[in-house]
Amino acid sequence: MRTAIVALYAGAGLIALVYAALTYRRRSGTPLALPLSLVMAGAAGWSLTSACALVAPTFGPALGFHYAIFPGVAMVVAGFFWHTMVASGHRPPRPALILIEPLLLVAVIATDPWHHTFYRKVEAGSFGVVAQPGPGYWVHVLYGYVLMAVGTVLVIRAMRRAVRGQRRTYRWFLVGAIAPTAGNLVTVFLDVDMRGLDLTPVLFLVTGVVWWWSDRSGVTSERVPVTYAQVISALSDAVMVLDPHGRFLDVNPAATKLLAAVNPAGGAVIGKRWQEVADPHFTAMVADTGQTTISGPSGEVYDFRVVKIEAADGSSTGTVVVARDITELERLRAELTEQAVRDGLTGVYNRRQLDAVLEAQAHAAAEGHPLSIVMIDVDHFKAVNDRYGHAIGDQVLVHLARQLTGSVRECDMVARYGGEEFVVVLPGVPAQAAAERADLWRRQCAATSVETPLGTLHVTFSAGVAQLTAGGSPDDLLRLADEALYRAKRAGRNQILVAEPTSTSQHW
Repeated sequence: MRTAIVALYAGAGLIALVYAALTYRRRSGTPLALPLSLVMAGAAGWSLTSACALVAPTFGPALGFHYAIFPGVAMVVAGFFWHTMVASGHRPPRPALILIEPLLLVAVIATDPWHHTFYRKVEAGSFGVVAQPGPGYWVHVLYGYVLMAVGTVLVIRAMRRAVRGQRRTYRWFLVGAIAPTAGNLVTVFLDVDMRGLDLTPVLFLVTGVVWWWSDRSGVTSERVPVTYAQVISALSDAVMVLDPHGRFLDVNPAATKLLAAVNPAGGAVIGKRWQEVADPHFTAMVADTGQTTISGPSGEVYDFRVVKIEAADGSSTGTVVVARDITELERLRAELTEQAVRDGLTGVYNRRQLDAVLEAQAHAAAEGHPLSIVMIDVDHFKAVNDRYGHAIGDQVLVHLARQLTGSVRECDMVARYGGEEFVVVLPGVPAQAAAERADLWRRQCAATSVETPLGTLHVTFSAGVAQLTAGGSPDDLLRLADEALYRAKRAGRNQILVAEPTSTSQHW
């Protein structure tokens, strides 16, 4: 029986020692390696010294090996607590704090034969040394179990907060720790028949197998598990948690930055009500759930999502507010929207937008407001392209578009109708006044020159002016203006003609 127990102690010690060495080699890849190797090294020392105590030839060496068990025990406790701190997302304790109890323990057991504080009485037993614990022993036991209890609570809390895929990391860690813990409880607090036999080192075989299996099966014990708090802290969105009364319970770094921007004098927000911290633009938003977009006082735009958290009985336990700064997104969206209605070459509105605006303006004209358009066509544009090249032709169109947009009111519209044709929409302007303005543009265009490699180029344009008639449609308006333009070009170009409702034209 003794031989079998020695073999178990020695086997457990050697397995733990090998595992400690292999884990230590991974210390550069994971912060969990060092504390885990410390646990297994302590378990190895615990098991091997227990084996030596059983095979010692006399009581004196057996007692010495028995005392030598406890530095290994201290290493296990310190390594376990260190491991749980790192795995649960906390800063590891300072080495000096971890070493205080082991150093004091070594000092106490080294001098125990003189003061008997650790063991009141020791004697030979069937399985090594049988000792009567003293106050020093119970302080050591209490310290170890308090430290392990705190670590276990940290792991359980971290497991509850962890993302689903990493919860099993904590489960297997706890499973591996249960067996030796249970064995130690039985050894310390129960009167087992085989007095002097410590079950704990043997049960570290279970720990080694479980943790080895978790590594081999891909249970990610080599990485510090990710908690929901770490995920939320990494988000660029502002996340704020409020209690049922609107007081801040928690905010992530992005929320702290956002609240400081909207209320620089706000200071710390935890415990304050939403209305005390947030800008007035935002306070009413929290009352209702859902999604909304709010513009800040300085022009910034925020997307807000408000979710009410409910308990199982339906009562409200708080509110989660997620805010995202979408100012740049809105700017890009407006820019893309603007590009979709603009002509790519000249920058004026395109044909699609012209049709939409004429349709809208036609409804206003139906209420008695005049609506006129000027349809413009560059004279001899094909000849310009043929002689000077399409690049110069494009330059002419761009120049004319800029000239027109610089000469119209804010409510007017300049659009490229197609090719070298432009349409200017003039709401509230009757046909005769529109023709006068168009003739001014014509003279400005004729007086403007474009420099080319082949010399100075002067261009002119012809235009047809039409006013929407009662009961007329945008298509009718475009048709009348096009007919007037056609007549102006047939009449010699570089002139303006006004279409009459009877489809006759007046020369300018």
